[in-house]
Amino acid sequence: MKQAQKFVRIIVPAPLKDPLIYSVPESLEGQIAVGIRVLIPLQKRTVTGIVLGFVAETPMAQTKPVIALLDRQPILDHHLLKLAHWISRYYLTSLGEVVAAMMPPNSRRQSHRTVILMRTEPAMTDELGKKVLRELEQRKGRMSVKTLARRFSSPSVEAILARLESLGAVKIEEHLAKPRREQIESRCAASCESNSPQLRFDLNAEQDAALRTIDGRITTGGFETFMLHGVTGSGKTEIYLRAMERVKGLGRRSLILIPEISLTPQLMDRLNVRFPGKVGVLHSALTNAERWIQWRQIARGDVDVIVGARSAVFAPIADLGLIVVDEEHDPSYKQEEGVRYNGRDVAVVRGKLLDCPVILGSATPALESYENCRQKRYRLLEITQRVEQRPLPKIEAIDLRAQFPRSASTMPSRGSSAASDRKDLHRQLFSDPFVRALNENFQAHRQTLIFLNRRGFANFLQCTSCGHVWRCPYCSVTLTLHLKQEKLSCHHCDYRRPTTETCPECHNPTLVGIGTGTERIEQALQELVPQARVARMDRDTTSRRGSHETLIRQWEKGEIDILVGTQMITKGHDVSGVTLVGALLADLSLNLPDFRAAERTFQLLSQVAGRSGRGDDPGRVIIQTYAPDHYSIQFLMAHDYKGFFEAESEFRRVLNYPPFSRLVSLQLDGPKHEEVEKTAALLARKLRELQNRQLKFREHIEVLGPAAAPIEKLRNRYRWQFLLRSKQSATLLEFTRQARELYPASRGVRLHVDVDPYSML
Repeated sequence: MKQAQKFVRIIVPAPLKDPLIYSVPESLEGQIAVGIRVLIPLQKRTVTGIVLGFVAETPMAQTKPVIALLDRQPILDHHLLKLAHWISRYYLTSLGEVVAAMMPPNSRRQSHRTVILMRTEPAMTDELGKKVLRELEQRKGRMSVKTLARRFSSPSVEAILARLESLGAVKIEEHLAKPRREQIESRCAASCESNSPQLRFDLNAEQDAALRTIDGRITTGGFETFMLHGVTGSGKTEIYLRAMERVKGLGRRSLILIPEISLTPQLMDRLNVRFPGKVGVLHSALTNAERWIQWRQIARGDVDVIVGARSAVFAPIADLGLIVVDEEHDPSYKQEEGVRYNGRDVAVVRGKLLDCPVILGSATPALESYENCRQKRYRLLEITQRVEQRPLPKIEAIDLRAQFPRSASTMPSRGSSAASDRKDLHRQLFSDPFVRALNENFQAHRQTLIFLNRRGFANFLQCTSCGHVWRCPYCSVTLTLHLKQEKLSCHHCDYRRPTTETCPECHNPTLVGIGTGTERIEQALQELVPQARVARMDRDTTSRRGSHETLIRQWEKGEIDILVGTQMITKGHDVSGVTLVGALLADLSLNLPDFRAAERTFQLLSQVAGRSGRGDDPGRVIIQTYAPDHYSIQFLMAHDYKGFFEAESEFRRVLNYPPFSRLVSLQLDGPKHEEVEKTAALLARKLRELQNRQLKFREHIEVLGPAAAPIEKLRNRYRWQFLLRSKQSATLLEFTRQARELYPASRGVRLHVDVDPYSML
């Protein structure tokens, strides 16, 4: 046994291709286990690693020893490590990067090196060395190595520091960052307590049939994926809760994923009533310390149910008996940077590895998921009626082409009064039928929800004299006007600058806001219905800690009459007082250069429409659109998901897009446009050579591109991309793996591989 534990394979949470081999010191023999965190020396630092396994011998002449253990029990069990290996293979990323994505931030400890100035006049003629010494003098003789390396951005800084240390000019000290003292662990749990008990209700025949089917699988055990397709307000959450109660009764635990943290308060209320004191929560709104505390509680088995956003799929849950993915269609489950995994798909794979059932729930399933039902990979469970047989809301479309035939811009006309300008602006934003419905709903003491998937006050500032438009210096987009903040902001890189009335080109005071966003809608509503209590929910109003929950609680209590917001208001919220929903510029998402544009439009509008009529009073939905005849709008008005699925599937089948093919996106980015374009052309040649080299690649792989990305410049880096397409997943991944190896190494241009991409922008 001791011989088997002589060496260990350790993965570092960093973009390293292969695990590292370390020796086990005698003092730690018999204590190290697979999945446990250890401290190891790596180059000139001390870092955290995860033990992957033991090896009896190694071909290396010398190995460094493990320094210390950080845990008594593994932080990643063998199931999570198997999942990490699958993610690494499928999403074509290093195992170290996957492990880094799995671990909470506070779990990674590493040492810091500090340079201390000892004397300033060594026998040193190197100019960079002299600059380093002068910098240290100006910084009171003490700087971190990391700061110095950033300051001079030279690969020879390490060598210079080593020479200065040998000359006695500096001393380099290494110290390990101390772990944060764990706070009282009940603090997170206490913040989630609910004072509003929720009553159970009798299940209807469809709900009962769905629950019995799921319960059968939970009881007998084994893996199966259920697609719970229920219309909005059909009680899907109640089925989740009862299934989780069955799992708890068998001594096991449940995980429920949600797409947005804004959904957490209502769900937490219901979970805390059913599982008092036994609910864990993981999402980005928690501090690093709170996330680490929750992680430790979950790993110890102190909770029965875990709820969280995308990354909670990696929670260290022992005896996991059920995984639920609510709103499974939501794009938020797809990680767009780093390890580009899809939380929904990873949840299904984790269920398969654990041999436990998975429930995917949605009123508007992703086409891929619904096709999996047709192919018998998932079992379809349908609920066609709302709770207590409440009717679905009536949806009507207002044709904006007829409503606003001459309202092409939001610029005021010359010689007009302020009052008439405001009246014209209101007419451009709200159709006459919607204004009437809004006032009637307010007079009836009912609540109204207004959706516009565009934040800010105006889309951009433009000069009416010379036509100049304020643009982001780092991205290929215009700057959005935020009136209350008096800022122009880029919604991609967060660049901001103060607003101005003077055009920088012609120096005339003729800059005006063009287009509209939620901030402008909020202001217009306060003028249209001055007695109403109007609030706004978007990233600008919910950036402060706890602001999401505050707004939702006010909305639930009826303290807000009209709530306007972006897509974060479209899902999950169940407020009985909402009887009117308005969707402004409902076809915005139809105009995106993305094959999923119609699907996303149908899903967004179906979800926001579903917020209406959840109480005793019937709901009404008004869709303002310039494309009322589009099939996504027509099927939406009929509440006909299956009809939409058939129409959209035919479109996808003809063009060979998912779910009838698989895609991989290859994206190049760099600071110089010419260099990125040149590298893209070189990679294109290599890809086509690879394609022609093997018969299976010639027959089954399509290479589309290269082309500039729709948003060509993002965060000061230019972007070009390819799309690889195939009906055979294994062949596509093999081709991509070989293509990545052929990528011409470049210091300035990076290659990003995105398997099953969601964003085409």
